[in-house]
Amino acid sequence: MKFALLYQYDPTQTGPADDEVQDWLEFDKQVRDAGAFVYEAGFHGVDAARRVTVRDGVSAAEGVSGRPGEVIAGLYVVDVADLDAATALAEQLPTARYGAVEVREVVDYAG
Repeated sequence: MKFALLYQYDPTQTGPADDEVQDWLEFDKQVRDAGAFVYEAGFHGVDAARRVTVRDGVSAAEGVSGRPGEVIAGLYVVDVADLDAATALAEQLPTARYGAVEVREVVDYAG
């Protein structure tokens, strides 16, 4: 089963530690060695984002204003046996120490 691990934190409150890169490299190696790796990506800061809404017309605003608090910093997609296995990986993501990791099953439209 594929799960997205969406890691997020509130940049006005906290953020990555200077020495966190090594923790990420170790986590990445662990996921790859376990054969669970599918995809991963980190995101640029919210100031480089654009927020689009479509209601009575289209609105596009620079940044992610209107979304206070935690922002999604990136994601991992893993292929593991079940939600418990995905949760165990989420617990090891460095961002979980100062932010949160949302674990979401990925919909398989192919059947």
